[in-house]
Amino acid sequence: MPNNDIHLSGSSRKKYGPKSTLAQILATLALGFLSIEVGMKLSISTIVIKDLFQSSNINFSITQAEAAWYASSLFISQPFGNFVSGIFQERIGKKLCMILTNIPGVIGWILLYYAQSATILCVSIIIMGFNVGFNFGPTYSYIGEMTEPRLRGIMASLLSMAVMTGSLLTFALGSMLHWRTVALVNACCPIICICLIAAIPESPIWLMAKGKNDEAEKAICWLRGWVEPETVKHEFLELIRYNERSKTQFDADSEGGLLKKLAYFKDPSIYRPFKLLMIYFFVAFIVCIIPGRPYIGKILTEVGVPTNQGLYLIIFAALQGIGSVVLMVVVNRLGKRFLTLLTLSINSIMLLLFGVYTLVLKNNFVSSTPWIPLTILCIIYFSGSCGVLSIPYLLTSEVFPNNCRGIATGVCGGLSNIIIFIITAMYLFVENVLTLEYTMILYGLVGIFGLIYFYLYLPETENQTLLEIEEHFT
Repeated sequence: MPNNDIHLSGSSRKKYGPKSTLAQILATLALGFLSIEVGMKLSISTIVIKDLFQSSNINFSITQAEAAWYASSLFISQPFGNFVSGIFQERIGKKLCMILTNIPGVIGWILLYYAQSATILCVSIIIMGFNVGFNFGPTYSYIGEMTEPRLRGIMASLLSMAVMTGSLLTFALGSMLHWRTVALVNACCPIICICLIAAIPESPIWLMAKGKNDEAEKAICWLRGWVEPETVKHEFLELIRYNERSKTQFDADSEGGLLKKLAYFKDPSIYRPFKLLMIYFFVAFIVCIIPGRPYIGKILTEVGVPTNQGLYLIIFAALQGIGSVVLMVVVNRLGKRFLTLLTLSINSIMLLLFGVYTLVLKNNFVSSTPWIPLTILCIIYFSGSCGVLSIPYLLTSEVFPNNCRGIATGVCGGLSNIIIFIITAMYLFVENVLTLEYTMILYGLVGIFGLIYFYLYLPETENQTLLEIEEHFT
C-alpha cells in the first residue's frame, strides 16, 4: 500500500473553477499549433506523390521507388529527434524545447517549396521528421505534468484533434493550390507557434526537479486560473511530495546522468508501460492503415474509385477531425480502455470486410460498387481517431514516472516512429506479395490479436493521478 503522506486520493484532489479549465485550455491550444504542423507534415507527402508519381511532367516526376522513399523518409529522422529531445527537455525544460523545435520545421517547408528533385524532397521531409520527433516528448510530457487529472485525457486528445486538423487543412489547401504553395502557407504555422508557446509557463514539475520551487508555484498559479498562491497551496505541496517520491531531484548535467536514466528502463514502472505502448502503437498503426496512407490514391483506384480522390482525402481527414472531437468529449466519461476495445473491434471488422470485398470484386463475383469501400474507409478513419489511433499518445503523457518521463517519452516516440517507417517502407512490398485483399485481411487479424492483448493487459488511467498510475505499473 502507498504511504498516506504521498497518496492522492480522489477525494483529496483540489477542485478548481472554470478559470482553471480556461487556463489549461489556452496552454494546450498553444501546443496545438505544434500538433497542427505535425498533421501537415504527415499529409503533405500524399499531395506531393499524387502530383509527381509517374507524372507526365518532364521537368519533375518521381518513380515508384522514389515515392516509397519519400513517403517513408519522414519517419527516418523522427527517432533521432525523439531521442535528442528526451535528453534536452531534462536539461533545458519542456517550454524551450517546444520553441526550438519550430526552427527545423521552417527549414523543411522552405526546402520543399524550392525542391526540384526527389533527393531534395527526401531531405526536406527528413528535416520535417526530426522536427516532428523532437516535439513529441516535451509536448505530451508537458500536457501530463500541467493538467489536472480530470482534464488530462481531454487536453491530450485536443492535441490529437489538432493533428487531424492539420491533415484536413493540408488536404483542403492541396485541392485548391499547388503543393509548393501549400508548403509556403504551412511554413507560417511554426512561426505562430513560437509566439504562443513563449506566453505560457514552464512545466511546474520540471521546475521543481530543478529546485525552482518559487517559479513552479507561479506556474501552477497561472495554470489554475491566475490565482493566488494560497489557492494552490494543497496541490503545490502534493507535487513537492510527488517530486520527492519520483526522485526527480538530480543534476541532469552530471557525469553518467543519461546512462543512469537509461538504466531506469529495467524498473517495472518503466518497462511495463513501455512494452504496452510499443504493442499499442504497432496495432494502432496497422488497423488504421497508416502504412497505406501515402498510397491511398492507389488503393482507391484498385477498388474501383479512380475519380474525385482529392475530395475523398478531404472527407477522410474531416472524419478524423470529427472523431478526435468525439474522443475529447467522451474520454473522461467512457475511459481509454473501453474506447480502445470498442474502436479496435470496429476497425478489425472493417478491415476484414474491406479485404473480402476486394477479393470478390477482383474475382468478378460482384460488380464495382464504390460506396462500399468508401464507407468502410470512412468508418476506419473515424473510428480510429475516436480511440485506437489517438489513445496511445494520450497514454504516453501519463504512464511513465517523473524521474525519467523525458527520456522515456523520447525513446517511446522514437521507436514508434521506427515502426511507422518500417511498415510504411514495406507496404508496397507486402501488397505486391499478398495483394491488396489479403493485406487488409492480415491487418484485420493483427487487430484481433491486439483486441485480446488489450483486454487482458490494458489498465484504465482516466481520472487517475500520475502517482496512482505509477503505483499500478510498479
